[in-house]
Amino acid sequence: MKKSLIALSVLAAISGAAQAQSNVTIYGVVDMAFQAESNGAGKKYAIDSGEQSGSRLGFKGTEDLGGGLKAIFDIEAGILADSGASQGGLTFGRQSWVGLTGDFGTVKAGRQYTPQFYFFDAVDPFDLGFTSGHAGASTSTGGVFGFLSASAWRVNNSVSYQSNDISGFSAMALYGAGEVAGDNAANRSLGVSAQYAAGPLFVGGVYYTANDAKDVALKSILVGATYDFGVAKGAFGYSKDKKDDGSIDQKGFTFGVTVPVTPADAILATAARLTDNVANGNSTQYAIGATHALSKRTNLYGSLSKVSNDANVNGGGLAASKGASDYLANFGIRHTF
Repeated sequence: MKKSLIALSVLAAISGAAQAQSNVTIYGVVDMAFQAESNGAGKKYAIDSGEQSGSRLGFKGTEDLGGGLKAIFDIEAGILADSGASQGGLTFGRQSWVGLTGDFGTVKAGRQYTPQFYFFDAVDPFDLGFTSGHAGASTSTGGVFGFLSASAWRVNNSVSYQSNDISGFSAMALYGAGEVAGDNAANRSLGVSAQYAAGPLFVGGVYYTANDAKDVALKSILVGATYDFGVAKGAFGYSKDKKDDGSIDQKGFTFGVTVPVTPADAILATAARLTDNVANGNSTQYAIGATHALSKRTNLYGSLSKVSNDANVNGGGLAASKGASDYLANFGIRHTF
């Protein structure tokens, strides 16, 4: 009896230590909005999912391997909350990766976000939501990224390295394998970024190149900054995309501001300009929005945005045709858990 009690005590201690060394977190977002859009082909009204933030269900976790080394993972499914369907028909289409993190930094492998995604997310007051979407096309919003850039949000079959913060400086590198037999350059992508973030200042830059199936490269350069003045946070971003075959040649910039009116309320605004050198024309986007926190996890939001295009241009593909304008309004509620 005594030996049995000792054995049970040892097993309980081992089990407790194992649980203390690893954990899994279930998290998610449910975001629904009423939308109204007029893009030159008529008006459309919709009850849609994922306008401020894409609705999702995720599982992430860590395991302590000892010596400061940890195993980490994240699998995240995009959900169209208005219909219950999966985003893009993918089970874990938002991200799905596993990696290691420690004193050397973080290495991840799988489907993951690109350096330019993190850059645009940092300089867009709307956090890549609200604007640049279509009524009824769930989780279609993209903020200034969707309007200004031709490069990818996420990359499959990729491996990335993220450095630790060193006195405010950090860097990221990503390689996406094309996985084409006999041609390692086809569908391949490469990206690097560097940033400095300390106190009220953020400054960053990205270089990214992605080949298509014929080895024709799209090259992107991004630079930008934000500064928090206390009464308002200002943001600036510049982007340039050029494809080697001449089919894409564009540049753009954006200015943005976030104004915290009360602890629960904020006003957001952006102005962006896209110059298409292939079409020899410009597109302009203006957006304004507001958020109101009902609690730490639930908030209300609204936004209005407009895109105006020159005769030969359709910035972000948002209007029904070149030269047309696009107007989009969102009024919604978001809950995170």
